[in-house]
Amino acid sequence: MDVTIIGGGFAGTAAAINLARANRSVCLIDEGKPRNRFSEHAHGILGLDSIKPAELLSRAHEEFVSFGGTILPQRAIKLTESHDSDFRWSVQLTGGEAVQSSHVLVATGITDVLPDVPGLPELWGKRVFHCPYCHGYEVRGTNLAVIGGENPGFTFHISKLLTKWAAKVTFFANGLELPAEEHELFTSLEITVIEEPVVSVDAADASRSAVTIRTSNNETTFESCFTAPRFKPNDELLREAGCDVVDGWVHTERGLTSQAGLWAAGNVISSPDQVSQAAGAGAAAGIAIDQALFAESLL
Repeated sequence: MDVTIIGGGFAGTAAAINLARANRSVCLIDEGKPRNRFSEHAHGILGLDSIKPAELLSRAHEEFVSFGGTILPQRAIKLTESHDSDFRWSVQLTGGEAVQSSHVLVATGITDVLPDVPGLPELWGKRVFHCPYCHGYEVRGTNLAVIGGENPGFTFHISKLLTKWAAKVTFFANGLELPAEEHELFTSLEITVIEEPVVSVDAADASRSAVTIRTSNNETTFESCFTAPRFKPNDELLREAGCDVVDGWVHTERGLTSQAGLWAAGNVISSPDQVSQAAGAGAAAGIAIDQALFAESLL
């Protein structure tokens, strides 16, 4: 096998398609849990705005197979150097088998760790969002709430940014301490700050996006809701393989890690990627891998 790709989301699949079209033998290992599996719509995709992410990914997988690619619906549990002199890497799968290849691309994405608020996980990706550029347009002009609790810097950032779209923003600190300079900016942007912890969040009947937020002393319905999860990269395989880490993220140069023949792309090394960004990063990594393989063939 020329290339094994771990992770069949948009970054991994874009790389897989480009490599398959470059006449490379490619195996895509996909356990079927992309980051945006909770989302009903994806935005910012040229000509395909509001498409369901699952539908778009299914089409992409079909394209990959049509170009001669192989998909294994399993989970990769270990990545080690291969004992076969013809290959650099061996990927151990949950089914017990191993896939060996000259190059490996890890595109295992990220896990969004939500604030510990009852009801929030059930509404995540449906009525509760985190990316203003993904969902801000759809909730423009609304009375919007932001729930804090996991990612202070990002929470403060989106609370301010969302005033570009919302008619009014209410910030529930939910245990976060608002620095003086942030408090001053919130005041200048007319953001209402509620210090009480959030007890629960539930869907409201007012609209398809409305939620009811409860604190110990109050209950308010908002037309839309955002929160800022903590971003946890699913990079265990890369770290165990000895890849360099810089500022908490696996470091790459044009997709290549510090380990020969081991690459990474998408949310596993970059938290803010939208679908279009992740696909672009994957396509770029796929092309770089093909060119590395071609250069090796000339030696």
